[in-house]
Amino acid sequence: MPDSLRLRNANAADIAQRARAWWRQLETSTSETRTADALYAGEHWSVVLSLSEVAKAIGFTPNLWVVSAGYGLIPGSALIRPYSATFSRGHFDSVVHDAARRDTAAQLKVWWRTLATYSGPSRSSARSISQLATEQPQSNVLIVASPLYVAAVEDDLAQAASRLQYPERLVIVSSLAPLASGGLARHWIPSSAQHQSRLGGSRLSLHARVAREILQSSRTPFLNARTLQAKYERLIEQSAPLRQYTRKPLTDAEVRIFIRKALLQGASSWSASLRMLRAQQLACEQSRFKSLFFQVQGGS
Repeated sequence: MPDSLRLRNANAADIAQRARAWWRQLETSTSETRTADALYAGEHWSVVLSLSEVAKAIGFTPNLWVVSAGYGLIPGSALIRPYSATFSRGHFDSVVHDAARRDTAAQLKVWWRTLATYSGPSRSSARSISQLATEQPQSNVLIVASPLYVAAVEDDLAQAASRLQYPERLVIVSSLAPLASGGLARHWIPSSAQHQSRLGGSRLSLHARVAREILQSSRTPFLNARTLQAKYERLIEQSAPLRQYTRKPLTDAEVRIFIRKALLQGASSWSASLRMLRAQQLACEQSRFKSLFFQVQGGS
């Protein structure tokens, strides 16, 4: 991947200007392209790719779309270049700049709106979720994303709900977060760690596994956020208490030392390194570990 396609190298004080500078770098790059559905990888993505077949078996007519921090909204078949950009905080290639002094959600929303002004890699495709809802007002819209990604598209989702003939068909599967009690509250399906013992896999793929279960248990090709929300809240209430671990907490310096050793041992990602740490009964909160991992990986 060329340095120009790492967001850390798109510099501008203003978030919209930075988004435009980033887009110029994407458009002028000569890197080889691949379809989006083939470019992304990992446990979460492998489960996401299975959703279309599950949906077809029930009678849905599914289309896979990607909420991309690098490209904006794109279909799974879009030809894109390998890039590094994320809505998550603490990453060298994060959209978020100076989270301590600037509102994170506001930055993410400006970035999303700015990318939507460009035609994108699939010239005739929608560039916003609300545009999809306008074009297909009777459709179901199933969103599988972390709270920060939902925050980036919050306004877009609210507009989409208003344009659907049946707003309850907008379903958001994500972790519980302050945003879940806001304007999107009635669409939010809680994806909690309590579901993991039933669905298997790691927490990295939990949202996608909840989405797959939603589709598998659907008796009609229509989603209803109200009934799904009640069901998943009830499942959480009925679940056994989460297992409490007695892992030894580490300082930032100790975590950095661990990460350097993990990288030398061949760890390929922050998530793999975190699993190694927890297997040794050591403790570090996920977002903190992820931030420290990218700091060490970047040489700081």
